[in-house]
Amino acid sequence: MTVQNRVRWRWATVADWRNWRLPVKVAAVLLVPVAVAVGAGVLQIRGYVVRADSYAAVGKLVTLRSAMTPLITAIQDERAFQAGRADGVPPEPKAFHDRGAVTNRALDNVRAIAADATLLGDVSESRYSEVLTQMNGLQQLRQSVDAGSDVSVAVVSYTTVLRTLLDFDQALVSEFGDPALAGTGVALHNLSMAGEQLSQQHAVVLAAATRGRLLDAEAVSLGQSTLRYQDRITDFTALANSDQRGEWTGIVTGRDVQARERMVNDARASADTTGPGDPPSLTSKVPLGEWESASHITDTLVGKVISELEGDLATTATTLQDDTSDQAGLTSTILLASLLAAAGIGVVVGNNMLRSLLTLRRTALEVARHQLPALVADLREEGASEVVIEPVAVHTTEEFGQLARAFDAVHQQAVGSAVEQARLRGGLRNTFVNLSRRSQGLVERQLRLMEELERKEENPQQLANLFKLDHLATRMRRNNENLMVLSGTDVTRRFSKPIPLADVLRAAASEIEQYQRVVVQTTPQVEVVGYAASDLVRLIAELLDNATAFSPPRSHVVIVGRPRSGGGVVIDVIDEGVGMSGPELASANERLRSVATDELPATRQMGLFVIARLAARHQVEVTLVDQGPHRDGLRAVVGVPPDLVRKPTSAHSPRVVDTRPAAARAAAVVPASRPRPATNGVTPTPARTTESEWSSFRGMAIDDQGGAATPRSVWFKGKLPAGESPRHRLDGPPEPEPTPRSEPDGELPKRRPRGNLMGERPATNGVAPARRDPNATRGFLSNYQTGIRQGVRDSGDQRSAQEDP
Repeated sequence: MTVQNRVRWRWATVADWRNWRLPVKVAAVLLVPVAVAVGAGVLQIRGYVVRADSYAAVGKLVTLRSAMTPLITAIQDERAFQAGRADGVPPEPKAFHDRGAVTNRALDNVRAIAADATLLGDVSESRYSEVLTQMNGLQQLRQSVDAGSDVSVAVVSYTTVLRTLLDFDQALVSEFGDPALAGTGVALHNLSMAGEQLSQQHAVVLAAATRGRLLDAEAVSLGQSTLRYQDRITDFTALANSDQRGEWTGIVTGRDVQARERMVNDARASADTTGPGDPPSLTSKVPLGEWESASHITDTLVGKVISELEGDLATTATTLQDDTSDQAGLTSTILLASLLAAAGIGVVVGNNMLRSLLTLRRTALEVARHQLPALVADLREEGASEVVIEPVAVHTTEEFGQLARAFDAVHQQAVGSAVEQARLRGGLRNTFVNLSRRSQGLVERQLRLMEELERKEENPQQLANLFKLDHLATRMRRNNENLMVLSGTDVTRRFSKPIPLADVLRAAASEIEQYQRVVVQTTPQVEVVGYAASDLVRLIAELLDNATAFSPPRSHVVIVGRPRSGGGVVIDVIDEGVGMSGPELASANERLRSVATDELPATRQMGLFVIARLAARHQVEVTLVDQGPHRDGLRAVVGVPPDLVRKPTSAHSPRVVDTRPAAARAAAVVPASRPRPATNGVTPTPARTTESEWSSFRGMAIDDQGGAATPRSVWFKGKLPAGESPRHRLDGPPEPEPTPRSEPDGELPKRRPRGNLMGERPATNGVAPARRDPNATRGFLSNYQTGIRQGVRDSGDQRSAQEDP
């Protein structure tokens, strides 16, 4: 294969989408784990992102919760400020309004932060709605305080507002999903509840101290508040970590805290010991100044711990958010690096694998499609030889390299098998050719022996039998030649000069068994070149043999020659046989076109392969055609190309000896009485040889143009046409002719053993007559005898027909 064809084939291989299916499959195999890893990584990153977003939302909730502390502290301060007034006396307006303004600013800050905190749950939303409702009612409460409402009632109203804020704080803490935030948030809420209890105690005791006595409701409220405070401190201690507990115990302690606890206990004790008619004793036990100072310091210390916890909560939320964001970024980086590494490793490994696999595939296809068929063809044409294959260009030691070596072994075995088959085929061909040539030599010797016997034989019956043997030997020679054709060897029987087409057709008719049924019609006046004439004779003989074998015994096979458009001639072989079906006809035509087979065909239609090889040798076209539904049989059309035929150079071209047996030549010159096939739809009348025709034929002599006759006044007088020479066989030297004997003028020559009736006549008027052909004379006499017998038979048939009623 040339370099250009190789490049073109490789480009076609690359352009074919089917050649990319293997790389796609390998990429799919590599893509599956990568896709799984990417999916898992993306899900993990997405989880980190979601967690980071949730921590960001929690951070906003922590911020909102931190903003609640100033609001709670402001309302507690506002409650304590109005608790220091006497019943029915409004507080100082300016100081009270200033505290209300602080509360309003803290409320506005809470509302702004709550509007940005979009991840509030249903409980938080409900609690926040209650907070807004209570804060909207706070203005009314202030107005009632300004009007001098009852102090204990105002304290209860403020306490209700603060309880709503603390409930909202609890709902916010429940939004902290992370344990690190939830524990600190719950502890902070408990601490805020404890601070609220301290603030509530401050307001109740302050109102009682201002009044001078503690009311029963206030005493109950004070006792309940003390219990709640202790419970909240216990819960805080249980939920807070060691650092937070250390902060509580380290900060909320001291003389003021202890003095405050003592004064609360004294207030509660005073309520227990004072009867309805007893004078108030709370003022002496709980000095107003000391209570204010101790309560303020304690609230400040508790607020400090609350601030510390809020700072820890905010720091934890921010740390969790940052850590989660860092984890998402780190996971993304690792995933991207893993993808790049997987892609790089996949490209390197896959490219190595695909290169080896594609090289192996390309080499296998090239060997299967080009190298091995070309090698087998070379072995068939040039004979067997040792062949060394080129190994596949895959030199690795892994599985693909082992597969390449296995393919090399298979390739070597296939080449070895092809070499062995070529040797075996060559041996068989040589054997067939050797046997055929030996048999051919024996047949030639048999033919020469029979010719010698024919010359010596005088008995007509024995002569007819010798003619039959001569014909059988001729057919045996054709079979030997067919065997040599199938073996791929040229036969040695060749013409050296152009042969008239009529002689070629008659010679082909003489090569078959039922030559009497062949009718040779008019043919163009052309000659067939010598090197193709013998092959054309064998080709047409095979068609005639097939036509006579598959047609009724009394039917005729017609050979018609006609000019071909564009040059050359067309020979039609027409029979009236059983014909062939459409598939059979197509199969037969396929056999006629198939000349690439190298094995001898094991079939009954071996003649079709002989025809195919002979036709391919000279580019002759042979086609079998059905004659249509109204006529039986087949038409074999033989197209002879223009370079195989030519116009005759003279009226009597030199001619080689006719190789037909005498009986065939006789039948070709004077056919027996038989119906002739229709031509162009017209059925000719049966031809019969009459005495007058024979009388006129007696003055004819066979020339060298296929049996045509020219008038002669006397049989053996006169000269042969100019340029006429005795005919000889193609495959042997001319037979020696006996010395001519002179006969008296006007007398018929007498036949003598080994005599030559067509020997040279004595010179007449100083002109020496030309030598006559003994084969032509023998054929003429045979024709004469056959005609006489046919005439007698026809006369008997006519008499029988007249006698029948």
